[in-house]
Amino acid sequence: MQLCYADPSAFDAAFLQRLTPLLPPEKQQSIAKIRHAPTRRQAVLAWGLLVFALRETAPGEPLPPLGFTQTGKPFLTGSGPQFNLSHTDTLVCLALDDRPVGVDAQTLLTPSDGVAKRVLSPAELALLETARDKAALFTAFWTMKEAYVKRTGEGIARDLKALDFAPYDGLDRFAAYGCRFSVFRLHGAVMTACGEAEAEPPRPVTQQMLEAVLLSSNHS
Repeated sequence: MQLCYADPSAFDAAFLQRLTPLLPPEKQQSIAKIRHAPTRRQAVLAWGLLVFALRETAPGEPLPPLGFTQTGKPFLTGSGPQFNLSHTDTLVCLALDDRPVGVDAQTLLTPSDGVAKRVLSPAELALLETARDKAALFTAFWTMKEAYVKRTGEGIARDLKALDFAPYDGLDRFAAYGCRFSVFRLHGAVMTACGEAEAEPPRPVTQQMLEAVLLSSNHS
């Protein structure tokens, strides 16, 4: 599994405006409908990471059309790799693999008691109560759950509280879900990838790297 990420604050608005027409046509219209400007810019950058990764591996090849599952999970038609995207205020990320993959990013969050009880299992709640860094632990649990349901395509249809990632009695609880989780702390956020194998260390992507691959190839 390959991961890459970018810091949204390091990309200027003019560049992201130039990047938008290079995104999959199926997404340009839906992104334009996002009213919250920071979220819209994050979405542009997230899909830009996908186009960047595809053009790096297959220069000059047209982008494969997107398909969508019944639950709305996007995928590349044909023989393209499987992918998943996520973005938050301080981090945008992409996961690529030849097998189902999920990724989630979340800015560090200290939950209220109500939120924690809606999201965490009883065993996870018990760990949170004694944790020294409650924000880091809660955000790790949250992103593991989100990455898992994004990998399966269930999305919000799955009860997150029913997913239990609290280890107990020395057992590997993650193995019960048939996948591996790779958790990283970057730019004040937690990024978790979920797949059949552990992820490689995430690769940072800068505006200059995107410009070199995307905008230059677009004019060639």
